[in-house]
Amino acid sequence: MKDVGLDLNIFPVLEDGKVKFQMVKPGESGGSRISFQLGSITDRQIRENANEPPDRNDLSLDAIDDMDEEVRDSLRKVGVNSARDLEKLDSRNVNFKKVVQEKTGGEKSLDYSDLANLINKARRRKLSPQLSTLSAHEQGEAVELTLHGENFVLQKSSHYPAAIVNNRQAEILHADAEKLQLRVPREFLKTGDNALAIALDPYAVMQLNLQS
Repeated sequence: MKDVGLDLNIFPVLEDGKVKFQMVKPGESGGSRISFQLGSITDRQIRENANEPPDRNDLSLDAIDDMDEEVRDSLRKVGVNSARDLEKLDSRNVNFKKVVQEKTGGEKSLDYSDLANLINKARRRKLSPQLSTLSAHEQGEAVELTLHGENFVLQKSSHYPAAIVNNRQAEILHADAEKLQLRVPREFLKTGDNALAIALDPYAVMQLNLQS
């Protein structure tokens, strides 16, 4: 885009907490003059700064049911419409707590960790774990369990996933969105039913019954 200059005579109008502008008509007075001067903009700059519309892997703010409506509106005022927009601003060290306080007149306070928890909870509701197969193999004094499916691990964490067999913690060998591998010492298992619980994150737990 080439250099562009633009002068506007307008009246600012406040409606429902939003500022709108009306053009000054011929013969009217008291308007404000605003001048825009745009320098050269490359397609690369547009791609880096423009917000993309939410896709199937993203999450719009409207899909986050537990988000306060005033907080949602305050984020929209700074161009945030999806989880990806939030993550992009966080990478630029934007102080979300300050943004929300300023845009809600100090009535609401929410930092990025609070927003991230809301996003992860909503994302997990949208992408529930799906188990397709489970297999077991003897590995010395232990049994190795391999689970295949979808939406197991949505986000890396030092605390998740975690697996419990008969109230004793098993070792996680591998974890991603489509595959989990666990190592269960044989001493953890008993003849008959064995309870396996896998906490994938704070919002999703798979409970299975293993026969031994």
